Amino acid sequence: MRLKPITTIAILSLLFASLLVAGCTTSTTNNTNQTTSTATTSTAVTHDALLESYLAAWKNDRSSNSSLNITAWEVTWINSTSVRLQWVNKSISYNQSRSQNMTITKFPTTQDATNYLNATNLTAYKLASTEYTSGAYLNATGHAPQVYKKYAWYEGNESNISTYRFHEITQMDNLIWVATTKIVG
Repeated sequence: MRLKPITTIAILSLLFASLLVAGCTTSTTNNTNQTTSTATTSTAVTHDALLESYLAAWKNDRSSNSSLNITAWEVTWINSTSVRLQWVNKSISYNQSRSQNMTITKFPTTQDATNYLNATNLTAYKLASTEYTSGAYLNATGHAPQVYKKYAWYEGNESNISTYRFHEITQMDNLIWVATTKIVG
């Protein structure tokens, strides 16, 4: 089968355009008579909108608290529905710093989050609360969570701040966060 030149150009143009739309690019470098070709594919990662809203609301909530002075706030996305948050605040009234490392995960459903929580080893933890008062979840979603469970575990001794740790696992509907807080001061 013999194609006319105009048809061939049209087909090649469509192939080239489809490569550009797919995010594939080819670069050629000519270095001392050597030609190398590399292909890269760009993929945009979409972060979960609820999780982004929750993080923004929580940062705003923490930043607006006059007794806290946020000195570090670092968000690292693990995937589109999980994030690692590390933040530090300097307490103005106690002259101490509090460092918190946490992982926040959004599950597809509240039941999936509950199943995850029920499968977690909570031996060292005690149920601290089942009542949500107010905060970032309400600000991010416009409603209080229907399911709220907060488990806490205190490690070490408060009189020896260098060894004291506060561990927390909290479920708010389909969000679960696992956190460890360390006080330095």
